[in-house]
Amino acid sequence: MTDRQRRHVLVVGAQCRSMATLTRLEEAARELHTVLTDPARGGCAHRTGERGSLLVGAELTPEDVREALREAVRQARADNSVLVVALLGHGFTPPQQSDLYYMVAGSTTDSGMSALNVGQLLTEAVDEPGVDGVIALIDTCHATGAMPDARRIAGGVKAGRTRLSVVTAAAADQTARGMRLSFALADVLRDGIAGAGPAVYADSRLTDALRERIMGQAVGRFEYDNDPFAAEGMWLARNVHSAPSTAGGVVGPLGRQDLEEAVSMWRGDGLRLPTPLTLAGFGELDTFTREREVDGSADPRWHDRVRHVVATLLRCAGTVELLNTVLASVLTSDLLREARRLSGLPAEAEGTELLRGLVEYAALRAVGADEPLWKASARFLAALAQVSGSDDVATRLRKWARELGAVTEFNDALTEFTRRRQEGELRLVVSLAGALTDWPEEVDAWLVGTGEPLPVHRRFACASPDRAGTGKAIGTALTWARALLPAPATLVNVDVAAPAHLLARWQPEESKVGLRLLGVNHDVVVRWSGRMDPADESAEMNDAARKALRSMAACATVPVEWIGAAALGDHEALELGLSTGRYDTVVGLDHHPDALQDVLEQLLPYAPIILWPRQDARPSDDGLAGLVRQHWQSLPHGLPDAYRNRWSEQHAGCVTCLGDVRAIWHDEAWLEFCRPFEQRVVSGPEEEW
Repeated sequence: MTDRQRRHVLVVGAQCRSMATLTRLEEAARELHTVLTDPARGGCAHRTGERGSLLVGAELTPEDVREALREAVRQARADNSVLVVALLGHGFTPPQQSDLYYMVAGSTTDSGMSALNVGQLLTEAVDEPGVDGVIALIDTCHATGAMPDARRIAGGVKAGRTRLSVVTAAAADQTARGMRLSFALADVLRDGIAGAGPAVYADSRLTDALRERIMGQAVGRFEYDNDPFAAEGMWLARNVHSAPSTAGGVVGPLGRQDLEEAVSMWRGDGLRLPTPLTLAGFGELDTFTREREVDGSADPRWHDRVRHVVATLLRCAGTVELLNTVLASVLTSDLLREARRLSGLPAEAEGTELLRGLVEYAALRAVGADEPLWKASARFLAALAQVSGSDDVATRLRKWARELGAVTEFNDALTEFTRRRQEGELRLVVSLAGALTDWPEEVDAWLVGTGEPLPVHRRFACASPDRAGTGKAIGTALTWARALLPAPATLVNVDVAAPAHLLARWQPEESKVGLRLLGVNHDVVVRWSGRMDPADESAEMNDAARKALRSMAACATVPVEWIGAAALGDHEALELGLSTGRYDTVVGLDHHPDALQDVLEQLLPYAPIILWPRQDARPSDDGLAGLVRQHWQSLPHGLPDAYRNRWSEQHAGCVTCLGDVRAIWHDEAWLEFCRPFEQRVVSGPEEEW
């Protein structure tokens, strides 16, 4: 596998009017395209323009697809490269035949001329002189019918001297559902396949990995290889999980990678490390580095680096053992991820072995220039002490810091995290629930986290029932709340709850509340005031949200159900999906609907979290789904900073960024705040908490 040439790709996602709307088609096509054009994975060229590398639409014609494929073939021929073709959507096989026809907007199952013969398309592409081979990914019903006749390839211009691999979503007599192949394939290529070497091929390892993820469909493959002069194997993606297994050892993939690199640079004689690397193996390596005389096969400049990595990994191994002991009763994946976020380590620090991966990343990759060697590690352990909530844990981990001379860094971090926790618990809730049709005449405010048995409540009149009057009332509520705080506490978090008709056209963080906008000095989270409604169904609605949030916490993937314009237009199917629990977690709108208020009013009683783009957001090749997936671990806490960045001069000219994402977010803390409102009897407008 080399980087000697460009690779090309074409991903097509076509809706068909005569068939059911595929609600996740565009999301699947964009996600697959993203991973195939990722330089670290698929490595294919990302082409934009009228005949770009991604073609998605509800009005595509057969000629649109043919012309896009011709352009992709031309590019592959010019670069003498491999071409990856992915077809997502509907497909059919005519009666008494097994040939797959790919359906576009005007296709019908009784007309082969209205669709495209997939086998014929692939035969023509693979037979084009200069094309180094074709990999086809077919995510349609009856997908196995896409496999072309090998005799036609052998009888072509190249006399069969070519290569073709086809991966299919379902058997010839089988339906394919939910774009399962595309999503599973994107996940596999993004995560890699353990033990598969440096590259992922369209081989049995890939189909085995896909079959583990896809139930109810017979994932298949076809391979034709008759090119004896190919310079390299026809790989589909670089394998990000190619590191050898470390089971039974005391070093993870990241640590082993750094150590192997240092050893290979130090010695040019092919010295290989044992697998797994045990403590005894480390001891032997440490002895070898200290006692081995430098000869012609060794580079003395890398000797100190090897000694440093060995010493660091030995300390990491001891740290992992310590944490497994000290945190034995509370250590969970959720606790580790919370500590990772709190300490500032990136999501990429989470290795296949979560605890060891985080410890090694902090020690080897998170060390800043001119910073103490163990500062990042001390911050991570301080974060673990903080989220564990145990003074005993903090005491035992401080001993670890003392041994490494990192007590100051540990104590500084623990102090910072304690302050941030206290600030996080303290927040002002502002409700505009009284705005029945337009802007409210008054707002309600509660100060939460002061230590009082119940939040302190007060109502504030709006100078005028409009945007400006509401902003002034919120500013007055802020002044009231600050006066109740003991020094040196500061109010950072503000929750703004409003009805759907305001949430559809108002960004609360942009409200003028004095000299500045509300979001300049406060982290604003937007809520829906309907969950504070004392109506009978509120308890059921909020209990369903609590259950959904707990299930999301155990989900390894980003739990967003994306909805496009076609799905919103199919009212009967959408209502069925809402009533059967399909949209009970996170709903993402991949566009800004014209009737956003109506859409929010329909979705908010079901989904605890809703995302959509601002109306003025600039288009992005990755789409909103890719943006949310990239930043998911930071949400919703990353949104306030993103909104502030959006106001800066650097945002001018940018494509869609996180600051363009609107969110209505109901987490467990908010649902607990809403609990006293559930099924209350309201005696009158002056009723207090």
